[in-house]
Amino acid sequence: MSAPFVIEIASRRARYRGLRDATGDRFTGIQYARPPVGALRFRPPEPIDHQDIVDATTFGKAPPQARRAMPDWAPRGAGFETGEDCLNLNLYTPAADDARRPVIVHAFGGGFQGGSAHGSFHNEAGFAHRSGVVLVRPNMRVGALGFLSLGDRFGEERSAANRGMLDLIAALEWVRDNIAAFGGDPDNVTLAGMSSGAFTISALFGVDGVAELYRRVWLMSGPASRIISEDTASALADDFLDRCGVGRGDGAALEQLPVETIISVQDQVLATHLGERNAPGGRTFGIVLDGVSLARHPIDGLASGRFKAHGLVAGWARDEARMWYAFGMMPEVTSRASLVGSIARFLPDTAEAALDGLMQEQPGLTLTQYEEIFLSRAIYREPAIRTAQTHAAAGGSAWTYEFGWVPGFEGGRLGAAHGFDEPFVFGDLSNIPLAKGDAHAGALAQAMSEALIGFARTGVCDWPKAGPGESVPRYFA
Repeated sequence: MSAPFVIEIASRRARYRGLRDATGDRFTGIQYARPPVGALRFRPPEPIDHQDIVDATTFGKAPPQARRAMPDWAPRGAGFETGEDCLNLNLYTPAADDARRPVIVHAFGGGFQGGSAHGSFHNEAGFAHRSGVVLVRPNMRVGALGFLSLGDRFGEERSAANRGMLDLIAALEWVRDNIAAFGGDPDNVTLAGMSSGAFTISALFGVDGVAELYRRVWLMSGPASRIISEDTASALADDFLDRCGVGRGDGAALEQLPVETIISVQDQVLATHLGERNAPGGRTFGIVLDGVSLARHPIDGLASGRFKAHGLVAGWARDEARMWYAFGMMPEVTSRASLVGSIARFLPDTAEAALDGLMQEQPGLTLTQYEEIFLSRAIYREPAIRTAQTHAAAGGSAWTYEFGWVPGFEGGRLGAAHGFDEPFVFGDLSNIPLAKGDAHAGALAQAMSEALIGFARTGVCDWPKAGPGESVPRYFA
């Protein structure tokens, strides 16, 4: 049974009421920035000054998003409510004392369109209790509210495209200023993220003034890539605004736009094909090289050596793209010409040669299978290796891994798909139907979780480092 209690932040006026039970202490729904509503909609997060007692015993809102039906084999959780007042975080600690434990800040995934810091398959309190670390999970804006590039159409106050990324930075600043009172060490913070959460973490390598907020990163299928040009983002924004009937510079209309309209229209303007979304010029939400919130491409930031003191783990699943085919979001490839066109989005000058190479490497597959393999590598594996190698070349320590566990469901047709590694990395498969009764899966989850915890404690992994021109991935399967 949980019991309420209150802690006080030294040198601050705020006191936080949390809950305590046998697993430790938890504080949920803590606002780390002012609600981004009304005049603050589509603007960077603004600081909030907590005073007196802050009730941190209930969850806040997750960001507005479309709710989609999930298959029976998908991970399960308690669910969550959504709303624009979503700049809150949840904190789980073995004890709110002065022990200065390692801190892991986890950024959720969801294709830059969904996700939540609570109510998913994670067992946050169990992880903090088992690992002896402080776990922080912030909610951040997604979709158009978080990443629509409004450029110079609405003035300087709305010129930052990457508001969801700025939300993460604001949460990290809260951690820096307050985590010591919750048993955490502000000088030992590891960022861990999956998919869009990892892409957002990776983007920080292109931001000035944030290096001191964390010491290392663990990236799951979200390397320092997939950066959207300002021209592409502006064209998408123009389409979005036209469909919403919002004129350029009409800030009042932008503020009054129903959130339901925002969610509906953003689905209309985005590409659904995985290759089109992720190739240069693809119509999607994500990190924009706007020159305001993102100063430079994250790869350039890594290459500069600014982050060479930060440890880096970049991982991917072997069959990343299989998920989109399993969900029926990707059409079957019916001709070689169509497949070459799909590859050419990424390799316009060498698409034919790339396909020939795949066919020689793995003969006898269908055209759809070749597309799936190519997209898995082009979007996730190769950029992850490049991220690690770039960091290593700049003097940093980097490791890579490939996740190859395949569930037995329907003869293994799902493969080792996108996102399958995240519950293993956090070491709890209790809400993962695909892993039920699989003893090997449990042992694998323990090994991967121990790797994350060890990395958070020491900044070191016990498998070979990536070199400037090489990477030998640790294989988890």
